Amino acid sequence: MLFSYLRDRSMILLGLVFSYVVMAATAILIFIEQELSIPYGALFYVFLLGVFFLAVGTAIDYVRQRSFRIQLKKQLESDSDPLQSGYALASAEPCTKEQEWWVDLILAMNQKYEESLQQMTDKEKQQQTFTNQWIHQMKTPVSVISLLIQEGKQHPGPDFMYQLLNDIEEENETFSSGLDRMLQLSRLEAFSTDMKSEKVDLKSFLTEIINREKRQFIKRRIFPKLNIPDTLIVFSDKKWLDVVITQILQNALKYSVQGEGKEIWITGKEERPNTISLSITDFGQGIPDYDLPRIFDPFYTGSNGRTQKEATGMGLYIAKMVCDQLGHHLTAQSEEKRFTSLTIEFTSLTLHR
Repeated sequence: MLFSYLRDRSMILLGLVFSYVVMAATAILIFIEQELSIPYGALFYVFLLGVFFLAVGTAIDYVRQRSFRIQLKKQLESDSDPLQSGYALASAEPCTKEQEWWVDLILAMNQKYEESLQQMTDKEKQQQTFTNQWIHQMKTPVSVISLLIQEGKQHPGPDFMYQLLNDIEEENETFSSGLDRMLQLSRLEAFSTDMKSEKVDLKSFLTEIINREKRQFIKRRIFPKLNIPDTLIVFSDKKWLDVVITQILQNALKYSVQGEGKEIWITGKEERPNTISLSITDFGQGIPDYDLPRIFDPFYTGSNGRTQKEATGMGLYIAKMVCDQLGHHLTAQSEEKRFTSLTIEFTSLTLHR
């Protein structure tokens, strides 16, 4: 420990000793030039005195830093948690500004590491929870399809087969939706490498999505009412924006009053300069006030979601995460048993150009 301390300061110590030698030599030259007798004893005494005070100062400084250096070496050689190193060094009371800076740096790095580790742990738990939940929910359509097939074998006939195929198709849609959700969640991890900014014509974009979901509109006897100007353009990633709007639209279909000819309003407008909003509003169950603040939380299904066997509580969470990544602002308004409206706000600060 002492050897390493002296080695770290060898250049300073050698420099000071060399300066004493130079000063002694200078004094001798002055005495020679003045033709005076040289007091070698006195000069040697002064030299030794300087070396003595240098040694005393070095010893005091070593004792002052010894506890910190011992603690530092102990942390390097021990098998203890590296995340505790900063706290252990801080407890050793750093006595120089440099040591304080190193301790502050280590503590800051530990904090960043702990935050990153916690985020990774939370994501892993979230992924595991969703996977377990998804597997559990997918068991239902598997069982239903198996029962339908067995029943179809026992009751052949065109009318029964038509209903049977419809039932199987419905369960298959549940499968497809669950697989899409699983894929979207896994792709969120690499969002930044899977993003492309482009112009999006909202009216034509929404028309494509509505046409893709038209069978659900017809089946549920719900009618889309599109009210978007032809010239309304936003900047976004089409693929991810499709994920968001499709999820919101599917929720609106799911929680609307079924079979009564209700409408879903899809409205786009320029709220103010450089700000465009897109709202999807259904007139169905609505969301209770106590559920509304939590609808974007992962795995939160709320009282309405518990009535839907395929509800995972991940759809709006994914939609919110995607909007945040794209720079869009997703909000919700609702009144129970009256309406629910999800609004995406696009601004000039959004992903563009």
